Amino acid sequence: MKMIVRLWRATVLPGMETEYDAFARDVSQPMFEQQAGFQGVIFSRDGDRCLVTTLWADHESAEALAASPLYGRTVERISALLGPETATEVYEVRGGTLPGGELF
Repeated sequence: MKMIVRLWRATVLPGMETEYDAFARDVSQPMFEQQAGFQGVIFSRDGDRCLVTTLWADHESAEALAASPLYGRTVERISALLGPETATEVYEVRGGTLPGGELF
């Protein structure tokens, strides 16, 4: 079983950067932490471009996120802060390290 990394890209609407950062910290992170198989999250932003990197125990956990009612409600709420286009990519982790040791 391999760890999965899920990348979600979006553009924050002009003037909404502070609200986006607060939402990520106060709403998105706790939501992710409630999902089965969740291993970690990194929120990144450069100006209006944002990237959410999540780590999952396996493909099933990463795929189950999309069906989660809590995730669906979170996406609906954050949509007011974002441009119309988002993109999601999912990869199998092949190696690397994080604090605490190697990934596998």
